[in-house]
Amino acid sequence: MRWLRGLGSALTLALLLIGAPFALLNWGWYPQLSAAELLGPDDGSLLFGLITAIGWLAWAAFGLATVVEAVRLLVGRPFVRLPGLVVVQQLSAGLLLAVLALATTASTPRATEPSLAQPLAPLPASPAEAQESLPEADASSYQVQPGDDLWSVSETLLGDGRHWRELAAANPSLLADPVQELRAGTRLAMPSGLTVDSHAAATPDPRNAAPRRDTSIVVERGDTLSELALEHLGAASRWPKIAAANRGLISDPDHIEVGWRLRIPGAKATPPAQEAPDQDGRRGPAGPVAPSRLDPPTARHEAPPPVAPEQPTGTPAPGPVAEAPVEAESAVSPSPIGLIGPVGTLAAAVIIGAVETRRALRLRERPRGRRLIDADPAAARLRVALGTVQRPDRIVALDRALRHLGERLAAAGRPLPPLSRIELDDRALAFEWTQPAGAPPEGFVGDPDCWQIGVAKAIELGPSEHPCPYPCVVSVGTAADGRTILVNAEQSRVLGVAADDAELAGSALLAMGIELACAPWSAEAQVVAAGTGSELLALSGGERVRRAPDLRSAISDAVSLAAERRKALSGTGLSELRADPDRADAVAPLVLVLGEELSPLELARLEHALDGDPCGVVALLPTGSGVSANWQVHRNRDALSGRLDGLAAGLTPHTVPSSLAKDLAGLLAGADSPATEPAWWAGAANVHPLPKRAEEPVDIVRVITDSEPRLLLIGPTDLVGARGEQPTRARQQLIELCAWILEHPRSTATQMAAGLGIAEGTRRSNLSRLRSWLGTSPEGQAYLPEAYVGRIELHPGVSSDWHQLQTLLAAGLDRLPDTSLVAALELVRGAPLADAAPGQWHWAEELRTDIASALRDTALVLTERALARRDFDQARWAAARALSVAPADELLMAARIRTEHLAGATSEVNRLVTQVTRQARQLGVDLLPETVELCQQVIEGSIRARWA
Repeated sequence: MRWLRGLGSALTLALLLIGAPFALLNWGWYPQLSAAELLGPDDGSLLFGLITAIGWLAWAAFGLATVVEAVRLLVGRPFVRLPGLVVVQQLSAGLLLAVLALATTASTPRATEPSLAQPLAPLPASPAEAQESLPEADASSYQVQPGDDLWSVSETLLGDGRHWRELAAANPSLLADPVQELRAGTRLAMPSGLTVDSHAAATPDPRNAAPRRDTSIVVERGDTLSELALEHLGAASRWPKIAAANRGLISDPDHIEVGWRLRIPGAKATPPAQEAPDQDGRRGPAGPVAPSRLDPPTARHEAPPPVAPEQPTGTPAPGPVAEAPVEAESAVSPSPIGLIGPVGTLAAAVIIGAVETRRALRLRERPRGRRLIDADPAAARLRVALGTVQRPDRIVALDRALRHLGERLAAAGRPLPPLSRIELDDRALAFEWTQPAGAPPEGFVGDPDCWQIGVAKAIELGPSEHPCPYPCVVSVGTAADGRTILVNAEQSRVLGVAADDAELAGSALLAMGIELACAPWSAEAQVVAAGTGSELLALSGGERVRRAPDLRSAISDAVSLAAERRKALSGTGLSELRADPDRADAVAPLVLVLGEELSPLELARLEHALDGDPCGVVALLPTGSGVSANWQVHRNRDALSGRLDGLAAGLTPHTVPSSLAKDLAGLLAGADSPATEPAWWAGAANVHPLPKRAEEPVDIVRVITDSEPRLLLIGPTDLVGARGEQPTRARQQLIELCAWILEHPRSTATQMAAGLGIAEGTRRSNLSRLRSWLGTSPEGQAYLPEAYVGRIELHPGVSSDWHQLQTLLAAGLDRLPDTSLVAALELVRGAPLADAAPGQWHWAEELRTDIASALRDTALVLTERALARRDFDQARWAAARALSVAPADELLMAARIRTEHLAGATSEVNRLVTQVTRQARQLGVDLLPETVELCQQVIEGSIRARWA
């Protein structure tokens, strides 16, 4: 049959490529297009001429497709689509492959072809039966495993992925694309004449097969498809799989952009019961692994009970030693998605922003010698997970796009169009209108129904003080392609959420409420929370959220405000006032977030009050699964799905489940808490330092050289003194990993992955590259030893500038000589972790604040001593150093004012007083009483009189 198919294909190619032009040249009609023939009656000449021209075009198209496919088959590159010729390409590829199969069969004896789609043998019931039932290695065939393709099978069994053509020729019924996944269970015939790895060709034990899953990564500087394939797919030659999975993005395999999100198809996960070598070389079970919801369903089998390892009673007999020890792990590290659930990227970003802003305010008011209390472990893990999934660039882009859109429409005298929803992804924002809105303003593109702007272009617009025209937009879910869908709650007035149960509806409402309470575009909105979840909303939004005593009170306030505004807005539209900066405050939105279902009477009252033209009053509430609602959320076993009114495609809903709400409340409460504790660098409180002799020589500062690896954290992060080869990519990730190990010595691999919020595969790869970068000490010891006992730690020679600072300040600031204080401030090269990108180093928030706090207090002590001996230059130097670490710190600014006042620099005093008061206004806080008195003293000459 293969001979007949191959001969028929060869004959067809010959007829189409050679016979067709021969027939067209001899029997085609080529009319003479003279004026007389064109003006005279048609005798059929033009029709036959047109048919001949179409024949030549068809022959040229088929010839081009055949040439392209022939080159592709010879070179082994992925499938290249020619516009409009995909069907012709598939036809020519099938004919060429059949001819190639004929040539292979003619040159080599034909291998025995087993039956395709042979059913899998049932799994044995016991390990002993499994050992007996495993098939012996068979070099003539191979059973396809999930995620296999022609390229990977050829690479594994035949030693080179480019042998996929011979494999395809031996199995002509397979697809011609080398990166197209094959159907699991199919048995492939191996081509004769090539060496086949018989061990790899044996059918693997299904229980030990690592599940394959699609993952996604973000391209970093220095990445190539080959390196990504080596890291995620196990071999650099598998890069065509990544290229094929991202055909819509990658047009040239040699060119990928930084920031692209690429899908990695069929990445292998860690086998569920992988055995790890013990320290003495024996192998034992690595421990049970928690099942993941992302794993495909598999048959469950009872595992044998664990056997306690035997204790050696004497000198162990010589045996094989493991070449590469494996870090012991007892469980799969939790992923950020598994820890926080389907919280939207926007909600994660605004929560992180709120936490960081509040901690910055607490640091600004921190007394000298005190430090902020560390977050509890659950809150710290949550912060890392939120920081991993957040997208702050989307927050900035959306806020600026909304404000500039309103500003430009107001400048052009155009009304605000009624907004239905916004779709946001990594590249662009799309504004969907309920009715045609005309041409987009300057800076935006699109048609009357949808205006668009790129994310990068929106960020480049810069900040705007114009009121947000749509302050009630809130995300509800994520589409399958990663787009975040936001709805305009003002357009609905009453936005009902229907769910299978009250808890699910409440979690969806809580996600929307938290986003509205923290988002920058809704800063003008007032959120009124009542019922379940109101306490968490109050913690999230602070002064932007008001808790109502009960549902009835909240509804009454909303009904009253709606009636008042309708009376005031008679003849004037809400959009007209919203676009006017002088009148926008009068119609600032009031958003009710009701965590409990209303009675039919209360719901009717609220709907009646808000029915009609928008007045800036909005209600978000649960409606029950049996009532029509704008946003419907359903639970399908362990997965959630959502359906938005007016959108055909389903969404993954954003929710804040009760388990997450508890940890989130702890995180926000800790950021708000003004409590502090004594700082270790302040020294013991019950020790009074004696005055030092003026001429007493002090030399306790030891110069640190870069002879051994040293992390630099006070300023831009770096690793100096490493003895290995410099990494070519992801350098900052390795520096962060090294810092985490240095701050968490003797941690397990599971703790590392959870603490950094990274996947297990990324952790293993980065740890290996960091080990290569650090190298070995002059004594031959690795700076990052192998974790033979399951605990990861660095060589004692690896240090950091933070550790050096701790050594310098260990005795306490008040007991240290000036030389030590100067040495501590000389370590400053900028703000701690100055070049950390958003989404990185979230585990190091306490580390960052401790570095800044210790250096700020050091500068205050040194400034006081310098002013006592009227050394104004040293006082200025110390304060300037610390201000680069803790910008706008009020106590440091007060020290600068005091210095310039004593030095007689009146103009500089006035500038600094103006600066510190302006900073307080911008932050929305009051100056400390001590700072107010200092400003009065230096500007007016004395403190203003006041009654006690």
